[in-house]
Amino acid sequence: MSDTPPPTRNGPADKLPDAFSLTKPQGNRVLTAVCELWTHPFGWELRLMVEGEGLRASSVVRSAQEIRTTADMWRSSLLEKGWS
Repeated sequence: MSDTPPPTRNGPADKLPDAFSLTKPQGNRVLTAVCELWTHPFGWELRLMVEGEGLRASSVVRSAQEIRTTADMWRSSLLEKGWS
């Protein structure tokens, strides 16, 4: 993925490969948090989805560097809260 913003797009968003996935035991089950990556008219959209809670955070970014920075920040925050 280049650091150049993609061209402006119209139409439905396309899901791209996830940035990361983490799990956390809760009672007798294991929750999953996924950082989804989607196309967006202004670049890309990162969506932090947590099982049972739905959308926890969303951010529209314009470069591959911003994708990495945002995903790393969210991942670090979850790791500090016991996700692995």
